[in-house]
This record gives sequence, C-alpha cells and structure tokens, in this order.
Amino acid sequence: MDAIDHLGLLAQLENEICELNHGPGAGNEKRSAVDYIIQPFGYSANELEEVAVREMIVPVCADCADALQGNEWTLFYCFECCSSQWVNRRYAKNRYRHNILWLRGCPECSEEFGGLYFTDIKAIIDQPFFVSRIRRSDAA
Repeated sequence: MDAIDHLGLLAQLENEICELNHGPGAGNEKRSAVDYIIQPFGYSANELEEVAVREMIVPVCADCADALQGNEWTLFYCFECCSSQWVNRRYAKNRYRHNILWLRGCPECSEEFGGLYFTDIKAIIDQPFFVSRIRRSDAA
C-alpha cells in the first residue's frame, strides 16, 4: 500500500461502519469503524519480491479490533462474499491458534471450497495488519 492510499483510508475512516458480524444479539446496530484490517493476497515472484494481487481492506470497530488481538476469538472471513463468523476458541471443536482464517468460498456463497489462508498477529508483528499501525516510513 502506498502513502497516498494509506492517507486516503485514514481520511475515510470516520465515515466507515464495521463490516464484521457481531452475532445474533447485535441486531442491525451500526458500529463506527476505528481501523481497517489490511490483508494482501498474492504470490512470491522470487525470494526477494512478493506481488500483492489484491488487498482485502475491512473496516472494524473497537470491539472487533480488540477481539482480533486477543487469544479468545478466531474470525472466519470469506473474501469472496465478505461474510464473517466469530468462533470462541474455548468452545470450538478444533484448536484454533490464528486470529483470522480467510476463506475462499464459504457455504454462504459457494458450493466449492477454494482454500484457506490465515493471519496470526503474533507471527506478523512487523507487518502491517491494521492500517493505523503502518508506520509512515513503511507506507512510502
């Protein structure tokens, strides 16, 4: 993400609403976004060069941002239809250790599962995860 895109996102932030599922008790309540999740998808051209084919940019509220940084919840996010589902790790059948599991296709949008990608905040601590944490020198 270049510096101009970074500044554009920050300028639009006050008008954004969280796009994540807040569960059945939340109703149609709109929550103001306080940050964006940035997830590049791409491939490695060689050992030194990575190519981001596209970046998934998802506005998140303060509660979701806190949950994404903790160890209690894992977010399943389909980047084909933008649906999301939270899983409490304590009650899950599987032992999830990642903060976000990105799905390519889900039961909501496809009958074919296209892949699974993951984001582990602790593993990418030096990489931009939230747009507010991209240092000015990194954006240039």
